[in-house]
Amino acid sequence: MNKRSHSWFKLTLLLLMATALLALNGCEMIKNLDFPWEEHAGVPTKTPVPPVATETQVPTPTQAPVEPTPTQVPRQTRLVLWLPPEFDPEEDNAAAALLKARLERFARNNRIEIDVRLKNPSGSSNVIESLIATNGAAPENLPAVVLLRKQDLDAAYARGLVYVNDALRTLSGDTDWYSFAREAVSHENTSFGIGFLGDPMIMAYQSRLESVPDNNWFALPKSPVRFGFAADDSQGRFMLLLYLAAGGETRDAQNQLILQEEPLRQALQVLADMQSARNLSPAVLQMQTPSAVWQTLVAWNLETAAMPASVVLKALTGDTTGQPELLFTPVDFTLTDSWTLVLANPDEAQQGLGTKLIQDLTETNFLASWSEALGYVPARPTALGAWTNVDLKPALERVMNIARLYPRDETIISLGPILRNAALMIIRDGATVEEAVSQALEGIK
Repeated sequence: MNKRSHSWFKLTLLLLMATALLALNGCEMIKNLDFPWEEHAGVPTKTPVPPVATETQVPTPTQAPVEPTPTQVPRQTRLVLWLPPEFDPEEDNAAAALLKARLERFARNNRIEIDVRLKNPSGSSNVIESLIATNGAAPENLPAVVLLRKQDLDAAYARGLVYVNDALRTLSGDTDWYSFAREAVSHENTSFGIGFLGDPMIMAYQSRLESVPDNNWFALPKSPVRFGFAADDSQGRFMLLLYLAAGGETRDAQNQLILQEEPLRQALQVLADMQSARNLSPAVLQMQTPSAVWQTLVAWNLETAAMPASVVLKALTGDTTGQPELLFTPVDFTLTDSWTLVLANPDEAQQGLGTKLIQDLTETNFLASWSEALGYVPARPTALGAWTNVDLKPALERVMNIARLYPRDETIISLGPILRNAALMIIRDGATVEEAVSQALEGIK
């Protein structure tokens, strides 16, 4: 074999060997290729994670809970108090002096000025109209506290002019109040104020009488002494008392005014029987007011009479020289007027200050001394118990435990003239009870 052939042979052999090696490597490469229609079936390899050094835990200090900062309320420097003229602390009498001193003490202790304004319960610029006007034109001058009759409180409540807060609710929940005082301020089971004073209809008599008058109004015809009442009173209050004492109602289920025949007959029969027994003073025909009854009594022309307790109590604070000594019969039924202290300012700070004043004015010892000097009965039993008048106090204590509130003004205004006319028919005109009853029932239609 020549050299040339040998070289070609070696070249060919090298080419074959290279081809074989390429073929083997190609198969391995094909095996490692990823095709889209194939899924990986191998076990996934976990990537090793290098260890992380653990930090030393430093405890976070616990912070005390932070109380929210309360909104700063400006300190109150002024309180407006509205009173009826008869409660004026500037008057020249013992009751006014006591009230003035109490208000000045409260003002000093609370570092405020108390501005007392006098407002009439009735008239063209009465207390309710004044509240409405002030609320609309100058709310900054609204009173924190107002002293209102029960009937005026009803009107103020209906117009949204009075307010209640938690402190007032707590004060009204005290057990040391007569039932009439609780009822006077109650609206929808909430007390919109505090019952303060009462003025019940009482039976006064001269202490020199040999026998104490019976405590039952319907026993008057059996008494041998002269009796008097304001028969010409346009509101017919004594006759209304007799009618209600007989079980009469003034409103039906639909809240319509009514007079019931049988209770009305019983009330008028008392007058007819006293006329027959001649123990009803003829002077009653000229008596239109409680003051007229009082004047007749202290002139020794009556032995017993019906009138508001305040008429007698106020008179006893003055000179009684030459007047008969009087006592009260603890009657088993009576009606009373009521005065109430209420909050009339929507501002919470003023309400808080007003509630403190109400609490101060109803404190037992002050209310006892002031009400006795004033001539009204306190709404707290403990205050009445602290009175120094040992002659009249026992009867008043029994009376106030059973006293009921007078009906609302609109009821008295409507029924009063009818009851007055029925009474005058019997006393003045000599009509029979049946005639007077018939006339009264006709007048209510």
